[in-house]
Amino acid sequence: MICDQCHERPATVTVTQNQQGDVTERHLCHVCAAENHHIHNLFDQNPFSIHELLSNWLPMQQHPTRNRKTNEQAVCSKCGFSFGKFMKLGKFGCSECYEAFAPQLDEMFRRLHNGHTEHTGKVPVSFGRTLKVKKQIDELRRKMKSSIAEEQFEQAAAFRDQIRELNAQLDAGGEKNGN
Repeated sequence: MICDQCHERPATVTVTQNQQGDVTERHLCHVCAAENHHIHNLFDQNPFSIHELLSNWLPMQQHPTRNRKTNEQAVCSKCGFSFGKFMKLGKFGCSECYEAFAPQLDEMFRRLHNGHTEHTGKVPVSFGRTLKVKKQIDELRRKMKSSIAEEQFEQAAAFRDQIRELNAQLDAGGEKNGN
């Protein structure tokens, strides 16, 4: 492949730029790549903040809402760090910030991961059993709420008892009979 810029030497560098979904690809020789000011400028720039990075992935709201203003005004009770400051700097002030900003982070991750907020990958075997029981408990809770809404109280009580049994298994350190 020949260089897209000088059309003389073989292309040894591929420059791919993705700006808000618009992907361009250029094939350059080593001389043109070294002379290319756009490439040098990329390395001279300051690192992106989390806000700048996520602003390309997350759709911008057309109309600022009161909720957004409330989110940015949320403050960590331990260090006084605000969520708006986190979005600008891309880092937290202390370990308590994770708990203080949990609702805002959940919403951010939900939008970032297209609505998926649960891990779907592999887990260590030792965690697998516990995770399986916790998922069973969550499913039983959903069924119990549905039964209550349909006024099937006997069935809801049965689900409640199963939840208690599974919680007891978790407290005891695992599943009974290897289930």
